[in-house]
Amino acid sequence: MSSIRTALAYSYFEKYGAYLLALGSTVIISRLLGPEEIGVFAVGMALVGLIAVVREFGVSTYVVQEQDLNDELIRAAFTVTVGLGFGLALIVLAMAVPVGRFYGNEDVTTVIAILSLSFALTPLGSVSQSLLTRELRFKPLAWIRLSQALVLAVGSVVMAMLGWGPQSLAWAAVLASLTNGLLSIALRPHPMKFVFARPALKRVISVGGPVTAIGIIDDLVNSMPELLLGRMQSLSSAGLFSRAKGLSSMAHQLIARAAGPVFLAVFAERQRNATPLAPIYAKATACVLAAGWSGLALLAVLADSVVLVLFGADWLAVIPLLRWLCVSAAIGLLTSGAHHLLLAAGGVNDVVRAKLIALPMHALALLAGGTLGVVWMAIAMVFSTTFASVLLALAVRKRFGITLRQQLLPAVASLPVVLACSAGASVTLLAGAPSTVSQAMLLLALGGSLGGALGLLGLFLGAHPLKAELLTLLARFRPQL
Repeated sequence: MSSIRTALAYSYFEKYGAYLLALGSTVIISRLLGPEEIGVFAVGMALVGLIAVVREFGVSTYVVQEQDLNDELIRAAFTVTVGLGFGLALIVLAMAVPVGRFYGNEDVTTVIAILSLSFALTPLGSVSQSLLTRELRFKPLAWIRLSQALVLAVGSVVMAMLGWGPQSLAWAAVLASLTNGLLSIALRPHPMKFVFARPALKRVISVGGPVTAIGIIDDLVNSMPELLLGRMQSLSSAGLFSRAKGLSSMAHQLIARAAGPVFLAVFAERQRNATPLAPIYAKATACVLAAGWSGLALLAVLADSVVLVLFGADWLAVIPLLRWLCVSAAIGLLTSGAHHLLLAAGGVNDVVRAKLIALPMHALALLAGGTLGVVWMAIAMVFSTTFASVLLALAVRKRFGITLRQQLLPAVASLPVVLACSAGASVTLLAGAPSTVSQAMLLLALGGSLGGALGLLGLFLGAHPLKAELLTLLARFRPQL
């Protein structure tokens, strides 16, 4: 258990560090680039992101969960990533001009052409990082990804200050990919040789194919709002939605996604050892919900102050979007660990099936929302996320026999903590919406402090699993104090 906690600690350290760097650069860039320029990059990145899922072809998941990994299989995984990386780079480059014409903006063409370079760089670090994850070596992983985040943040700000517009974000992404690859190879070398033996390649593809399908669906769902808004409304609308989505995804990025690689590795290890997965899944979900829902509650209540401080008065239209997307994110957290649980237990086809069924509903909801306007797009996300979460919960029930009621128990246990946190932050609403940045900062400090204090009080007065984890962490540091 101590190795799991250590892995989680480094994973959270990496995610929080990367998020703070990204947040700092976002604050600066939001004052250097306008909504339309941000929208140009958001549309280009959304399109490239749909193809980016294919470039790894599920190699990371394959390497982590493979029962009998050897050099030949590692080389086969490397062969797949290199072939796809260079092939997709050419496809993305060919897409640049037609897509730019479709949106009527030459900057979209340039951004996509620049981002195509990152596809050729991906194979450098993909297999190395997968091996580090399998070995639960999250310390070097943390430094690799923090270095990547630093290059991305500094590079984008410097180039934006030099007047490169939306291209600054694209070039910074390429430099960050190069940094990631070089550091990964240095810290976890592996036989970077090709192998074309059919059995080895087939073994990689048998897992990589379904995992890639899952990734494509997830990225399509994630990218669809900006793509639709950029065409049906305006690039400015896409930029506003992109900023709101970036903030609302904080809980997933900092809580669920940070723990995801660790949970997948741990679930896979326990599956290989024939250890029951249901108990640790319930505990992990409860911890994710208590922390994630509390963060989303603070963000929704203090949305006026958050947006004014981070983005400035030109971005106040983000506020209603942010609140609705926080609701959507909270619903998504209910089944945030189901994906990893099913993959670790060989249920990759269960995940694919659930996501394929949810995709048409998601598309219809977003088309309706995009027709009505950007706020309705955010509302549509709530309904589509609920439908997708129910399908994943049903897949977990079918494979593990965990009833829907049992899956909701972690949420019930977390509600007192979240309500206490919300109550503390809501005191600031009595002062009304802030009109200046200094007033917004004061309300943020007050609301965050009260919300955090009451949330912790609610946590320690109950018997939530997160309480035991925090007490264990404090006990480890107490001798040093």
